[in-house]
Amino acid sequence: CEARYDAFMLLAEALPDDEPMPLRWEHANSRAAISILYGSAMDHFRIGDLEMCMAQLELLLDIDPEDHFESINLLALCYVAYEEWESFDDLALDLSDKSAEAVVAKLWASQRRDGKVDRATLAILRRSHVAYYDELRMTEHPADDNFKRDIASERPSQRALAREWWLMTEPLWQEYSDFVEALRAN
Repeated sequence: CEARYDAFMLLAEALPDDEPMPLRWEHANSRAAISILYGSAMDHFRIGDLEMCMAQLELLLDIDPEDHFESINLLALCYVAYEEWESFDDLALDLSDKSAEAVVAKLWASQRRDGKVDRATLAILRRSHVAYYDELRMTEHPADDNFKRDIASERPSQRALAREWWLMTEPLWQEYSDFVEALRAN
C-alpha cells in the first residue's frame, strides 16, 4: 500500500495541475501508472479514507477517460457517502443501468437524499442484477472455498462477482447500515 501511495505521489507531481492529461492504455508504462493509481484508490477506500479515494479516482478519470477499471462506480459511492450531491449529479449522467454497481450507487443516493429507496431503481436492481440485490440483503457473506474457486475461475458466476464486490465495499455498508436495512425491509 505504501509503495502504491508513493508511486501515486510521484505520478501526481509529474502530471500538470491545470489540465487533464489522458494516458494511453495501450502503452505499458501508462497502463502501469493507471493500475497503480487505481490500486492506491482502492487501498484508501478499504481503510475508510474516502476523501483521498475520491481525489485519486477523480485524477484517475482524468488520466483514463475510458475508465478501464470502471472506477466511476466507486467514485459515485464516495460522493454519496460524503453527500457531494453536485458532483454525484454530474457523474450520474455516466452511470449505466447495465452496471450493478452503478445501480446500487443510484439507489443508495435516493435513499440518502430522500430517506427512502427509489422504487424504479430498486426494480432495476431486482430484475437485472439479482445477485447484487441478494448479496446486499444477506446477513452473512462467507469467503469460503466454493467462493474462492468460483471467483478464481475463468468465468466467475454473477454470485461470486457480487460477493467479491460486497467484500470490497463492506466497510461502507457497515458504516451506513441503514441502506442495507432499508433493502432488507423492501
